[in-house]
Amino acid sequence: MVKRYGIKEATTLAGEAEAHAERIRIEGYTIVTELVPAPVLADARPRLDAVYDAQVAEVGGEDQLRSIKDADVVRSPLVADGFFLQFALHPRVRAVMDLLLGDYYILQQQNGVVNKPNAAHYQTAWHRDLLYQHFTTSRPIAVSCLYCLDDFRKETGGTWVLPGSHRLEVFPSDDYVSSHELSVTAAAGSALVFDSLLFHRAGENRSTQVRRGLNQVYSLPFLKQQISLPRALAGEHAGDPFLRRFLGYDSEPGDSALEWRRRRLVPPRG
Repeated sequence: MVKRYGIKEATTLAGEAEAHAERIRIEGYTIVTELVPAPVLADARPRLDAVYDAQVAEVGGEDQLRSIKDADVVRSPLVADGFFLQFALHPRVRAVMDLLLGDYYILQQQNGVVNKPNAAHYQTAWHRDLLYQHFTTSRPIAVSCLYCLDDFRKETGGTWVLPGSHRLEVFPSDDYVSSHELSVTAAAGSALVFDSLLFHRAGENRSTQVRRGLNQVYSLPFLKQQISLPRALAGEHAGDPFLRRFLGYDSEPGDSALEWRRRRLVPPRG
């Protein structure tokens, strides 16, 4: 036990999830290791690339995405390929979310990020996953889980963080950033889990390898989803009580008072 005196209250930990939750509350981030086995990673990489290629084709080419600063981002891959839902549902990750967000939270977004060698990427700029927000909260309202599908290292463009910045309303000075930024190193199969208000950025990929990440943002249900998963999924999973709530079916705005009431009067089938 750590020596102390004059202290009447102290946190005690009962397991792995509580240790990760404590780090997120204090520093804003943690690394959860050995989440995804190698065979699943080997399957995930080409699947993510395939979803991106399909999204490029449907929008009319990658130049279209570059024009809106959305190149090399795979939006809601679980809609195109249900394989990716398992990442959002990992029990070790959900155990941390349960502690930080309580008993009712939704999947606010899922995005793949492809960091190609020596290619410009807008996510190398500092940002929060809750964009344009300059407030803090006493408890997390959204938590991000960025799976490393490839090794995250400095040379591959791994993520940089500003520890503790989830408690700052205003982005700090350049001097502070340059002296406090921290490059996160994490092996493929791990995840960087962080308060979505933490300032972070992707690094520049100076290697010869593609570095892929799969980011989930879990949030309290009052936050609007980036893309409506209930509409995108066209009712898929609506019959499963947990997935119905988790994917946002029960927190979608009603089209009318009658529709809102019917949704609650008639239990889902399946």
